[in-house]
Amino acid sequence: MTPTLVPEPDSRPAASDESLMQRLRSGDTDGGEELVRRYYQPLTRYLQRLVGENLADELLQQTWLSVLDHADKFDPDSGGGGFKAWLFRIATNKANDHWRSRGREKAALVVDEAGPAADTRMEGSEEEEKLKRAIAQLPENQRQVLLLRYYSDLKFVEIAKIIGCPLNTALGRVHKAMIKLRQLMGEA
Repeated sequence: MTPTLVPEPDSRPAASDESLMQRLRSGDTDGGEELVRRYYQPLTRYLQRLVGENLADELLQQTWLSVLDHADKFDPDSGGGGFKAWLFRIATNKANDHWRSRGREKAALVVDEAGPAADTRMEGSEEEEKLKRAIAQLPENQRQVLLLRYYSDLKFVEIAKIIGCPLNTALGRVHKAMIKLRQLMGEA
């Protein structure tokens, strides 16, 4: 009987997003594929909550095409919050471009899943529907910050970079959104 060789777990640390972007810029498509694997789910969930399931796939593709087209413009030393913030900023801009092109400055955001935390869902419950309706009633800028924070697990510094506002503004928007949600949830 021959012994079966079991590969040892890879003890190398995972490559940073910035090093993967550098590999992508130098023509190594594996770097780009790894970035897509890392961010496919969180970016998809964010876009689905921001624009709805039907449009999310299209904007997801547009976002990754933009990453490829502008990979040379990504500067990890710019203080812009790193690759994740840059990626979500591109996705947010794609959504905003879509709304502008449709002639709507303040589009109603479609929220297909709602819950108090990124991985928590109250499937089909009255509370879920109540929360969806309440989130839909928030002003767009508050909805955006709330979705980035609680459904995409971004830090407030990253959120501020993504939406192009000061950190205190992002914090204030989430605070106001939470107050408004409490009021709306109490009324409904």
